Amino acid sequence: MSDLTRRRVLGRTAAAAAAIVLAGPAVSAYAAESGHDHHGTGSGHRPFDEIYEGRRIEGRLTSGSGGHHDFGIAVFVDGRPLHIMPRGDGWISVINHYEVFASPYEVTRAAVRALRGANLV
Repeated sequence: MSDLTRRRVLGRTAAAAAAIVLAGPAVSAYAAESGHDHHGTGSGHRPFDEIYEGRRIEGRLTSGSGGHHDFGIAVFVDGRPLHIMPRGDGWISVINHYEVFASPYEVTRAAVRALRGANLV
């Protein structure tokens, strides 16, 4: 017979639940210390405004608390909004959503390259 008893199962389940509960504050503390949270909306964003391959690209800081799709920065190509979102390991856009980039700036430049002169609709 197995040594697994109801008491041992309950004990292991309680230990696992406690580990999960205690991990939450540790992750939050790390995110606060590093300036990033799970959405990448920490203070690490920098505004940008430049001409790249003949297109004007802009990154404007936002409050980061305006709703479900407010990630702390809004990006534009020739004045039109480019929808971007954070992923666990970087950023993606509607233009190239299979490739991950390190920052909103890089994902915006990649979108311009992918558009190849076409307008963002």
